[in-house]
This record gives sequence, C-alpha cells and structure tokens, in this order.
Amino acid sequence: MGEVTQAATCAHCGKSIALKHSGPCPACGKEGKNIYVEIKESIEVHSSLQWETKKEYYKKHKGAAVTVIAISVLSPFIGLFLAGPAGVIVGLGLSGIAYYFGPKAVTKIIEITKGHA
Repeated sequence: MGEVTQAATCAHCGKSIALKHSGPCPACGKEGKNIYVEIKESIEVHSSLQWETKKEYYKKHKGAAVTVIAISVLSPFIGLFLAGPAGVIVGLGLSGIAYYFGPKAVTKIIEITKGHA
C-alpha cells in the first residue's frame, strides 16, 4: 500500500494538535479539530492494440473460363451431329471437362493480416 500521512489542527485557531487529543485546544481553549489525511499511491497502466484486416477478391483464370464457355456453347451442336451412343459418350466427356475447369475459372481469395502494437 502507499504512503499515508495524518495531521490534526484546531478548528478555530489552526494550531497543530495531536491526532488522539480530545477536549479543548491547548492554545485557544475552544473545542473542535480538523483531521487531514494524505494518501500517496501509484499505478501502472499497460495497453495493447490488436488488429486484423481481411481482403477478399476473386481471381479470374481466362483459360479455364474460355474452356467452360466453349463447352457450354458447343455441346448442343456436337449432340446435334452425333447421335446414339457416340453422342452420349462425347457429352459425358465434355461434362467431365466442364466439371473440372468450372471451379478453376474463378477463385475466391481471402487474405488475412493480423498484428499488434
């Protein structure tokens, strides 16, 4: 705990008297005293700051996007020319290729940066 200082004075004449004194003032003869207490303390304050930034964007891959668009546009015409089992096999193959390149056409990227001061 900190440093504590106590003092007492007569309420009428201001003369210093003992803290445990009771009765009339030895200097003026009147009763009443003022008690003063002083407390000295110190504290420490620590602070910190934390931050986080997020950057979200989409990265486009032109080659994959062109492949998916070309398959989507050309598939009906290929199916028109190829009939029967050959058309089914070619259609399934093109669907597999589109399924593979579709997610690669656009990729969502999230960059997270954290720091503190």
